[in-house]
Amino acid sequence: MTKKNWGVASLKSLILPVLLPALATLLAVLLSPLLAVANLALLYLAAVLLTAISTSVRPALVSAVLSFLAYNFFLTEPHFSLRMLHREDILTGILLIMVAIVTGHLAARLSEQVAALRDSERWNAQQMACARALSVCVAAEEVIKVFSEQLEEALGWYARPSDNVMTIQHPVQQAREVSWFEDAGGVSLIFTNAKAERVGAIRLSATEPLQSTHRQRLEMLVNLVRLAWGRVQLEASLRDETLGKEREQLRSALLSSVSHDLRTPLATMIGSVSSLIDLSDSLDAAQRAELLDNTLSEARRLDRYIQKLLDMTRLGHGELTLDRDWIGLDDIVSVVMRRSKPLVGDLEVKLDIPTGLPLLHVHPALIEQALFNVLENAIRFSPPRGRIWLSAAEDEGWLHVDVRDSGPGISSDKRDQVFDMFHTFSHGDQYAAGTGLGLAICRSILAAHGGTVSVLESATRTGATLRLSLPLPKAVDSTAGEPL
Repeated sequence: MTKKNWGVASLKSLILPVLLPALATLLAVLLSPLLAVANLALLYLAAVLLTAISTSVRPALVSAVLSFLAYNFFLTEPHFSLRMLHREDILTGILLIMVAIVTGHLAARLSEQVAALRDSERWNAQQMACARALSVCVAAEEVIKVFSEQLEEALGWYARPSDNVMTIQHPVQQAREVSWFEDAGGVSLIFTNAKAERVGAIRLSATEPLQSTHRQRLEMLVNLVRLAWGRVQLEASLRDETLGKEREQLRSALLSSVSHDLRTPLATMIGSVSSLIDLSDSLDAAQRAELLDNTLSEARRLDRYIQKLLDMTRLGHGELTLDRDWIGLDDIVSVVMRRSKPLVGDLEVKLDIPTGLPLLHVHPALIEQALFNVLENAIRFSPPRGRIWLSAAEDEGWLHVDVRDSGPGISSDKRDQVFDMFHTFSHGDQYAAGTGLGLAICRSILAAHGGTVSVLESATRTGATLRLSLPLPKAVDSTAGEPL
């Protein structure tokens, strides 16, 4: 019972035993010319019943005594005296007191049952709320945070996630990797993973000694969090197992890709160099230049492929770090254009970079590599003497960079696949084959910066547009050097 409810109950216990007999006396005096005195005693009986139902035994006894005195003083003969001339008046007083005792006990028991029922309903509702709150948690930290809030609300104690909890020596309860134990200052809960490593803890600062009811309710709540904790730990195990399988698949795909994509340029280079050595006397200057040009072209292709493999490996193992710095988009674009100049050939690249764009707080070399990969992809799929458009725009805290080519386009059902590792499109001999790593690397770099890369639009024979989106910083980011 809260302080407010206790105050109201105390006030009723003080007022009703006096007020109701007084009202009964006033009504009896008014009705005395019309009714017999014995009938007027029923008014006092009603007053005692109302007091007993509304309060408890003691106020009901007080009301019975006051009712008997008022009835004897105002209504029985001699009037305005406590003397009793008739035996039935004594019987009336005894009856009033007996009614007060019986109805008081019944009312007290009923009040306790109602209070217990309300408390049970409130507790059931809190358990349901706790179960619902825990059911949507997907991370271990979230489970601990939500459960601490539910504990504080359900038990009325101060609960908080804590790192300074003593090691469990003899836990009271321990199962399913959630343990709790009691000490002088309250209760501590320890969360451990499947390897018995401590992940987190909650400290309950109790305002009163732990009663049996508290222990039962705490154990009920702990059983709920054990289910949620087991689910989160199972999901983590499944994620680890899935990552292991994906690594194995990646390793197999990498070996297959390397065996093919490394062998092709090497075979071309070996053939060109062998021709230069074996047929040097029979080749003219133009033929020698063509063979040397083929060798150089394939060597550059091989170098780009190996660089992408190294970047992808470093990204996968988290060895790259975000060494952020302030830089303008125009500086990044100028570097990318210089790097791609040997690849452009007879293509026309049209730039639309507005002046006054805000600075980016990024890793310049990584963003440059991401943009170069997208531009290289556009160059590969653009026809001879085709066009490539590179534009930028600011939109509600984001900087968007669009690269549009004049190639065959990307169908809507394959827009997500283009960012998968080792995924390439087959267009016969019309377009050069790629490694399937450039856009995957681009997506990883953009995601590390909190950005995205997506196919903005794509229709067959009208080219494709890839959009690189980076969040614009509101202030200097203090997390420079965070792992990628």
